[in-house]
Amino acid sequence: MAFRVSSILRQELKLRPAYELALRSSCLQLVLARWGLETAALMGLGGEQTANDDGRKVRAVEAITAAMYESGLDNHATKAEKDMLEKPYRSWEYNDYVYGDHWESFGVLQWILGRQHTIPAYYSNFDRARLFQSSGIMPADPSTVEKFVGPFMSSQHTAEAQQLQREVDIAEAWVWRARAQVLLGLREEIDSAKSSSSSSSSDQDSPLETTLRAKHIPHSLRKMAADMPNTIPLAAKRAHARGLVESLEGGDFAIAVEMKGDNDTITTSVPYANLDQQHLDAIRKIAESRFLAFAWSLEKASDWDIGKVGELVSINPISSVWTPNDS
Repeated sequence: MAFRVSSILRQELKLRPAYELALRSSCLQLVLARWGLETAALMGLGGEQTANDDGRKVRAVEAITAAMYESGLDNHATKAEKDMLEKPYRSWEYNDYVYGDHWESFGVLQWILGRQHTIPAYYSNFDRARLFQSSGIMPADPSTVEKFVGPFMSSQHTAEAQQLQREVDIAEAWVWRARAQVLLGLREEIDSAKSSSSSSSSDQDSPLETTLRAKHIPHSLRKMAADMPNTIPLAAKRAHARGLVESLEGGDFAIAVEMKGDNDTITTSVPYANLDQQHLDAIRKIAESRFLAFAWSLEKASDWDIGKVGELVSINPISSVWTPNDS
């Protein structure tokens, strides 16, 4: 009888109860509805504002906040979420706007609950309008929250186990690649910090440590930084062999890029490492947000806090990129 190493390195994925996922999804939807109003105001998307326009949006903001309390979601929202919803219109700060990164978490929760058929490629976003429509929740109407959550109180209808495992594996592969890119760019600084004889507590506040924390890089991965130029091609080859990435380009994860021609749009592929910093950050945030949703849903993360993602290396006992294949 063949000894299957990977079966030992797997644990059965156990989801939280479906109603907990539905409640978390509902909290996100209210905050993201508010995020949409605040972002539109910040960017001036409404054009010239009138007193009536502003008054209407203030009432919309107040209705969303009231819906949180009337629906009972205040018992399930995080402190940060409640604080954001309770702030007056147009008083959000930078950290509040960053919560928009949770659109991808929202999408994963909706997928687990069966409200989305697929999870887009990790260089693409969920369709936000479709996400909002799929729950049937109208953020200013608390009764629609109950209509969405209610069926999940007596049902555990969620993603099928094998499909869930595959999507978790894919998420792990992309979050690993995103972290690898950060380490690739900082490997000289990390090597210099390691060779420094002074390792005082003040190092925790160094620019390097601040960057690594901000980009949620686990301490256990930092020792791999120096060898990242060799490790990334190996990881890419393994991920492709396991079907975790669709294709490779230049020995790296392939990213589909649309290029506009004179008369049409051409889609081509480029290596992950060839992206500019703006696109690297965007893909990293997609991966982190989806990873958080899976980790929390599977009780690998106790808190809904993107800042703590860096404390979690993987959801599986070993990251899917490095889990041995079944023999």
